[in-house]
Amino acid sequence: MKSERRSPPLPGRKRKGEGLQRRAEILDAAKQLFVEEGYAATTIRRIAAKLGVSTTALYVYFSDKDAILVEICDATFAGLIAELDEVRRDSEDPLGALVKCLERYIRFGLDHRNEYELTFVTRRSKELQKLKPENEKLGMQAFGRFYDCVDAVVRAGLTSDSDTRRLTQQLWAAIHGLVVLLLFQSEFPWSELDSLISGHVKMLVCGVTKKTL
Repeated sequence: MKSERRSPPLPGRKRKGEGLQRRAEILDAAKQLFVEEGYAATTIRRIAAKLGVSTTALYVYFSDKDAILVEICDATFAGLIAELDEVRRDSEDPLGALVKCLERYIRFGLDHRNEYELTFVTRRSKELQKLKPENEKLGMQAFGRFYDCVDAVVRAGLTSDSDTRRLTQQLWAAIHGLVVLLLFQSEFPWSELDSLISGHVKMLVCGVTKKTL
């Protein structure tokens, strides 16, 4: 009886059980190229070349570069949600949770430079925005965690302003702004990082609360 002949695997295709590793390799290569060369200028062919595989092999894992970017954004939002959930679990009072939430957000952005830039700074096409609605839901879930931290402070009567929605937007704009400046203006003579972050957070919290930190 003749043995069954099997087609050889596509160039660059991982063996069974190694698909997750290949996906991670693709995402890492794409992140670097998207940031260094620009999202619009990066092609699937360019990503495949960086990995040393064929475009056919790459298409096994992602339909196009939009799908790659969406997965990067999903993972970034999920990571941020996990960080903020941990803050809320470990904090004993609303004000302390807010302080840690602001600090953690800033450090998350600095620790995940490429992911943060691609998720919050890269301008995406209307086609990409329509590609996967779940992506927007994850983003709103992350913002919702931040909103809940602010709302807990408001409900505790610790703020001089009861408009949680606006306060949340103001605080997010302020910490997002610092992250972007630190990432893209690294040549500026910034103060010592830990002091800058803690001072920025203290200024923001004191601006919206009745207490002095």
